[in-house]
Amino acid sequence: MNTFPTALLKITLSTCLLLSLPAATMAATPQKWKLDVPKTNVDFKVAYLGNGTVDGQFHKVNGNINYDIKKPTRTTINFTVDTSSVDTGRRLRDKFLRRKELLNSAQYPTMTFVSKKVNMINAKEADVTGDFTVLGQTKPLTVKVTLANVENDPVTKKPTLKFRATGIIDRYTYGVTAFPKVVGNMIPLDITGHLIAAS
Repeated sequence: MNTFPTALLKITLSTCLLLSLPAATMAATPQKWKLDVPKTNVDFKVAYLGNGTVDGQFHKVNGNINYDIKKPTRTTINFTVDTSSVDTGRRLRDKFLRRKELLNSAQYPTMTFVSKKVNMINAKEADVTGDFTVLGQTKPLTVKVTLANVENDPVTKKPTLKFRATGIIDRYTYGVTAFPKVVGNMIPLDITGHLIAAS
């Protein structure tokens, strides 16, 4: 069930969007961007008890993204998710997910993602591949990231890039095979957030 850190990947997509902007817009667009952590959400959905699904999210995430419009394929991402911050709306269920056989939050309090490669699909989409570490195991993970258009934040009035990253993780790949009749093994991820101009 430890598959959510991929959230970090979605951010990389910022690179794609800027490539599609007209030259006039590019002139007014910041060259370098970074992750707006408070506006980053890591959500997941998992089959639960065989006949239903449960939506959840991780409330504590952190990380950094270095993105340069002129060198989009050199974008770097480091992302960390606090596994104890899992929230499905039920305290007893959250406690169950944190147990040793699943997230094992006591021994492995974080999940991390470190990007290695950005492959542009088109102007607004990219596949981001990196090392995903959970439960002490590191394996390659690829997520699809989609960018929206550059907009001005309604509060700060400054330019912002919205992104969405999606992917599916098989918890069995990481040796998390407990409770197959309670928790599904395939876990869809949906990560959304903002990039803001780097100072």
